[in-house]
Amino acid sequence: MRRPRRSQDVAEILHAAVEGRIRIRHPGLIAREDRVRAVEIALRAVPAIASVRASTLTGSVLIEYRPPMTVRRLIRMVEAAVAGRPLHPARRRAAHALSAAAAPGMPPAYDHGQAWHALPFDQVADRLGSQSSVGLTAEEVAHRLSLYGRNELRKGEPRSLASLFAEQLTSLPIALLGASAALSLATGGIADAVMIAAVVLLNAGIATGTERQAERTILGLSNYVHQPVTVVRGGQRLAVDPSEVVPGDLLLLERGTLVPADARLVNCDDLSVNEAPLTGEALPVHKDAHVLLPPEIGLPERVNMVFRGTAVTGGTGAAVVTATGPVTEIGHVQELLGSLRPPETPIERQLGDVGRELVIVNGLVCGAVFALGLWRNQGLVPTLRSAISLAVAAIPEGLPAVATTTLALGIQDMRKRNVLVRKIDAVETLGAVEVIGLDKTGTLTENRMATVALHADGLLLAHDSGRLTHDDAEAGTQTRSVVRRLLEVAALCNEAIVRPDLQGVKIEGTPTESALVEAAMGLDVDVAALRLSARVLTTIGRGDGRKRMSTLHETAEGGRLLCVKGDPVEVLALCTAYRSADGIAPLDDNARANVLKANERMAAQALRVLGVAVDEAGGDPRAERELIWLGLAGLANPIRPSVVPALKRLRGAGIRTVMITGDQSATAYAIAKNLNLNGDGGELKVLEAGQIAGVPPDVLAALAAQPQVFARVSPVDKLNIVKALQADGHIVAMTGDGINDGPALRAANVGIAMGGAGTDVAREVADIVLAQDDLDGIIEAVRLGRATYANIRKVLRYLVSTNASETITMFGAALVGAPAPLTPMQLLWLNLASDPLPALALGLEPPEPDVLDAPPHNPRAPILSPGDFRRLLLEGSVMGAASLAGYAFAGPGPRASTITFHALTLTQLLHAFTSRSERHGILSELSRPANPALYGSFIFSAALQVAAQAFPVTRRLLGLSPIGVADAMAIGGVALGSTLVNNLIGAVLNRHVAPLLTPRRN
Repeated sequence: MRRPRRSQDVAEILHAAVEGRIRIRHPGLIAREDRVRAVEIALRAVPAIASVRASTLTGSVLIEYRPPMTVRRLIRMVEAAVAGRPLHPARRRAAHALSAAAAPGMPPAYDHGQAWHALPFDQVADRLGSQSSVGLTAEEVAHRLSLYGRNELRKGEPRSLASLFAEQLTSLPIALLGASAALSLATGGIADAVMIAAVVLLNAGIATGTERQAERTILGLSNYVHQPVTVVRGGQRLAVDPSEVVPGDLLLLERGTLVPADARLVNCDDLSVNEAPLTGEALPVHKDAHVLLPPEIGLPERVNMVFRGTAVTGGTGAAVVTATGPVTEIGHVQELLGSLRPPETPIERQLGDVGRELVIVNGLVCGAVFALGLWRNQGLVPTLRSAISLAVAAIPEGLPAVATTTLALGIQDMRKRNVLVRKIDAVETLGAVEVIGLDKTGTLTENRMATVALHADGLLLAHDSGRLTHDDAEAGTQTRSVVRRLLEVAALCNEAIVRPDLQGVKIEGTPTESALVEAAMGLDVDVAALRLSARVLTTIGRGDGRKRMSTLHETAEGGRLLCVKGDPVEVLALCTAYRSADGIAPLDDNARANVLKANERMAAQALRVLGVAVDEAGGDPRAERELIWLGLAGLANPIRPSVVPALKRLRGAGIRTVMITGDQSATAYAIAKNLNLNGDGGELKVLEAGQIAGVPPDVLAALAAQPQVFARVSPVDKLNIVKALQADGHIVAMTGDGINDGPALRAANVGIAMGGAGTDVAREVADIVLAQDDLDGIIEAVRLGRATYANIRKVLRYLVSTNASETITMFGAALVGAPAPLTPMQLLWLNLASDPLPALALGLEPPEPDVLDAPPHNPRAPILSPGDFRRLLLEGSVMGAASLAGYAFAGPGPRASTITFHALTLTQLLHAFTSRSERHGILSELSRPANPALYGSFIFSAALQVAAQAFPVTRRLLGLSPIGVADAMAIGGVALGSTLVNNLIGAVLNRHVAPLLTPRRN
């Protein structure tokens, strides 16, 4: 008997729409690096397979293949490779053939998944078939390019118009309307079917146009330009396109280089790399080519590697490429993105729930009317048309269009404030957000360094745009003179370039050195003139065992000056004196202790601290000694000015804010303190990624409920934290600007990308893009989102209650056996010509002044509670009963139908004013803020109603008869009477019932 296959033995097809390309998922590959490597090696040995890329994160295998290979055979081969079973003997022969055909020096054992940082360089070179001095030959490059493909990542494509349009046609109410149109067409109601179809297409068109415009705007922010990179091939330096880099290529790195691929360093000289887009680390990472690291060490600690998407900020180096294209670290992040789907938005779910409830009610009522008609022998077709009429009456056809248009108008308003929204429902979702995960670098802090603190003359000084203070008092003239000398030396011992610019000067250099030059200029130091007066003779940079930089200068007077900056402890050890306001003094034990204590205090504030010293006699830069200590310079990523008040406003709105960063715990803690992230003054809790590694999802959800800071996180950690917060029942927004933020942005309920300095990956997956990197945009979006939610409730109140009045009017007549008081065309006219404009005007109600003073609405609660439905049914019953009274007054016939039609229309238009507020009735209209759109819609809809009665064509289409003075008085009496009764009932409910249902706020 054949053993049944378990789920973990079975591969499934994820995507196979593109010929020659298939993505297969196998559960047995998840978190199994050994199996992933085995599958890649086994399948690459098959001649018909062009490339294989497997992931331990998702368990997916992306295969590019050629005929005669088939999908069925690929699935069997994947399952066999995962299980460790040998492939067909022919596959083994193919492996030998591939080995023989491999490029010279390119062993078949080459594996993209190797831990290159853990190997000595000679082993790296052997496995890559590369030479560290001459690089690859042109033939080897061509072969590897055909074997591994171009060094490119798959770019996100905008959704097609067809897919955008199709998304708008998937709701249940729209499907029911489509069915109603089909039934109308089948029973001869061509005009009815055309009108219903027009509503559906109008709604889909509005939503499609809005989302398409948003996507085009966001894609227009893309600023990535391919810059040539320098490689050594055949012993010659060449500038090549990054897409032509292959494994084994020898890269040459210098300041400004955008690293095109993952690579193992061969050598480096004071090389520093900005890895913030990939790791979230704010400060540049200093690299070391000769260190060997444990295989399991995290990405931020791999100092002997460089990675695609990062930028060289200083120094020089050479590296051998170890991974290109999708198998780079960035490629892994992109693959993780491809396996994620954003969650359903609250408004989608809530409007879907309302739609389903209306469909259920509609089905019951329609079924009852249809059964009554058949029981009374009224004929199948007339009975069916009556049921269709009720279906049209019960569904608020305008709701999707009005809700979509309300959100679209909100998006237009946000665009004026440089907040770009890709997905139309994201605005309302942000209004329901309970937790915002804030990426630190580029979101809370600026993408630059600044000198924010100095220690000189024995004092710890705060520095802000040239202003020096100690204990909130301005520093004295003599202390300022010592600091000026410190910054002059730091500007001389510095490779940042100062160029003239239209705005004055432009500083080009590493973030650290640029910040020191900027600080010197803030104290009115003319750096360009200073450097002309002290020409550089020799520069010795940082290196192995040396954590300082030294420069020897020749002064204009012919003397020499030695300037040193670097690690404070190392530089301090070379000093024998220090400069103070009183002149040069011996550096005794007390003075040294004072400096070291200041260094510790500054480091505890998450500052990067540098020591600065000088030898006025110009000693040997290779043997610095007897230097004069000038002081300490503390540098940091400046917090954006708008962040602290924005965070306070978010907390006031009942939104929990957490910082998620790749920084060390101490750095993250200090920044969180400066941000007052624990606004209540309680304990500031930090959770490090190592504490959550391997934790089950349910435990992680409990752990994530407490901390304000998550530190040392990787892209996968960020994703897991977002999922944990969601698993705890929260609606989560995530901000970010880097490649490492992509998975979390995609998985969050609302992903918010910083568009100004953000990466293309972040912008492509985010729902909202802040074009100016300003958190005030989030405040505005939250305010507008909450107002949108409140306005949609008002729209729902209006549409559901008015449509209920139509249903009650029709159903009441059917119960007593009377002819239908309204024709299908009249019902469509009510729902298309009368309902949408007032409803849309209600969607434009200005936000309440206290909209940000209350906590977010419960996203898990229905947008209309059972109590809301009862109230709306009561309001609809009053309007329907009044209309039936007008129908009974006129007696059966065209005149009665005409009075009912006009009375119900005017009743519904007046009800729009009642729906403006849940707490105030129509009698308070004069004291409320004006809504010109509502007044205009009332006048226009009333004029449209008069025109429908006045023109013969529309009278015939709607089946109307002439009306007299008595008829007009009856119409007005029905409308005014039902409006006053509804407002009286509302006043009673608000006075006696609402206080019992409103939660108290402490």
